[in-house]
Amino acid sequence: MDNTPVSQQELDYLASLICDHKQAEPNGSSEFVAMWGSKSAQAKLDRLDYHGITLLAAARNTLTKDLADTCQQRRAMLAATEALKQQALQHLFRECQNAGVDKLILFKGTALAHTVYPQPWYRPRSDADCLVDPRDRALAHQVLTDLGYQKHFAIEGRYVSYQSLYSKSLPGQSQMHIDLHWRINNRQCLSQAYAVADLWAERQMTSAHLPVPNNIDSLLIACLHRLGHHAQEERLTWLFDIHLLSCALNDTEWQTLVNKAQQKSLCAITLDALQHCQNLFGTPVPNGVLHALSLTDKEPSAIFTQRDLPEWRYFLADLNSMSSWKQKLGFLRETLLPSPAYIRTQMQTRTAFMGYLKRIWRGLKRVTS
Repeated sequence: MDNTPVSQQELDYLASLICDHKQAEPNGSSEFVAMWGSKSAQAKLDRLDYHGITLLAAARNTLTKDLADTCQQRRAMLAATEALKQQALQHLFRECQNAGVDKLILFKGTALAHTVYPQPWYRPRSDADCLVDPRDRALAHQVLTDLGYQKHFAIEGRYVSYQSLYSKSLPGQSQMHIDLHWRINNRQCLSQAYAVADLWAERQMTSAHLPVPNNIDSLLIACLHRLGHHAQEERLTWLFDIHLLSCALNDTEWQTLVNKAQQKSLCAITLDALQHCQNLFGTPVPNGVLHALSLTDKEPSAIFTQRDLPEWRYFLADLNSMSSWKQKLGFLRETLLPSPAYIRTQMQTRTAFMGYLKRIWRGLKRVTS
């Protein structure tokens, strides 16, 4: 995937390919438009894929013919695999319910693909995110294992991670990836924002009878995910999610969103996302919503709106948000000294001691860069 840094000119121009708000060439971006026109078809496709808007742009007929032909083939393939993945999800949710997992909810990209997008394949995603009660985590793991899903190798601990990834092969050489979460986000100051019971109480159902958050909660989660999980990245697909969810809210729902953002201390990151959506897509936000979100006192999560900070600043914010010294020490230990088995594999060393030294060196380079 093309990880070239994203410029505002790129965001402006590519937003014009998927949204009516910007039909004309964006102001001040003539140099970018000329540069874009000189790119190869593959280079253009790489950038569209990075932002997750390839098939959206193709549906609006804003791509050149060579790209449109490629997208037509891709759309046919994704439409075929979508049905298989939907069946796999239905099977998983059914088996979890039979096993006694009372509350399991689909959220983030896959949930949005089946609620606010015209077709689910317009919203690319690498996995299906599912939120479960921490007490049902082991039971959900057993169901996934019994269904043939393999758990991915990853760091584990009580505080250092709140999710595990599982994969299974489907017919036609496609893969189904399930990202099982028992907290909404790995950032400590965001992890308590939602529990599965909160979302379950006001859930909605997709056409495939899968439980997903309502649009208000989905919008707040999308804002939370954009900065809490990807503070130093900007992709149009995350902002377009928020745009579509915003367009689906009525005045009463907007007021509920403001109230929830205040209660959950998510005002700053929600305000930041809505302002960016307004600038890029002309997202309709009622008078007073942005003002109400701006009136809050300093929130711990507001640090993520400062997107150029070194990683250690975010780490300290996480540490400071933990309520006891026991939790803080546990978080530090799990972060700095993971299990020997993990460190040997991750650092590719014969001994854990050398692995810890290598990890510490890499960590120092990252936090000081």
